[in-house]
Amino acid sequence: MSFRINNAISKVVLGVFLAILGIIIVWLGVKIVSVEGDHSLDEKLAIVFGWGINETNDEIETEPFSVLNEPDNTDKKSNVQSMPELTPLTNAPTANCTANYGSLMLVNPNFVVEEDFIATRRNELISLNATYGIRELNAWNGDNLIDAEAGEHLNEMLTAYKADYPGQEMQTVSCYREVGTNCGRLCMPTGASDHHTGLACDLVDATYGTSLDTSTYEAHPDWQWLRENSYKYGFIDRFPEDWAGGPMSEPMNVDENGSTGLFETWHYRYVGVDFATDIATGKYNDGKYDSLEHYLKARGLVKDLKTGKCAEKDV
Repeated sequence: MSFRINNAISKVVLGVFLAILGIIIVWLGVKIVSVEGDHSLDEKLAIVFGWGINETNDEIETEPFSVLNEPDNTDKKSNVQSMPELTPLTNAPTANCTANYGSLMLVNPNFVVEEDFIATRRNELISLNATYGIRELNAWNGDNLIDAEAGEHLNEMLTAYKADYPGQEMQTVSCYREVGTNCGRLCMPTGASDHHTGLACDLVDATYGTSLDTSTYEAHPDWQWLRENSYKYGFIDRFPEDWAGGPMSEPMNVDENGSTGLFETWHYRYVGVDFATDIATGKYNDGKYDSLEHYLKARGLVKDLKTGKCAEKDV
């Protein structure tokens, strides 16, 4: 008896469910048929149920959205290429417009720094001798001071050199300088020396002599090693021969094309691995070793190398 009652109830529930389902199907069919326009079944169902449609009374746009229709906000007037953010070397004030370029800061006779900048920079440097045991060959130069990040990479570089030349070591002959020198084309007056940055060092292996003479380059495997390997550690040949702007007997001249007016096979400058790689491999110089001056202008960061003007757009 109980079985028959349960069976009867099940039939009633099933009948009610089928009836409701039939009503829904009929209602849905009517709605689909009532949708105007040439739409697929999927589109009609989306319209009926409101899938993907904003709840507004605005008319539906007939043209599909495309990112190509967005306005172009690119500053077409600026040729400055994007680059990683750089931290200024120091907060000391200076009129040098490259002061915010961090390791790419340019100091030469056309991009000078003031004595306050030089003095402040000195207090921000570390001793290579005290920190890493890298000796200064000329005692009259004082302590071999350098930027902490540059010093870490310099130590890695000179360690790699010792691995390639067992029993030998490369040392400094001058890094940071508080005062410039006026000894001719190979020296810069105070305010115009790359040594003021705390990122540059003159390097030599005493095994091959300590005289800084460009004519002895072929007899200096240490300088040849630096030229080939320094960029891997973020350092560049700061004054390549190809950018000397003529024989060294001629007056110094940092010109608008990127010539430095100098040729120093011992002077290496830290700029960071990525930038050093760009410069050493000639990314903006047809595959040939670049000068820092030309590199900055090619990147659009310096507008006029001769008058010391940077790009108009702050980077």
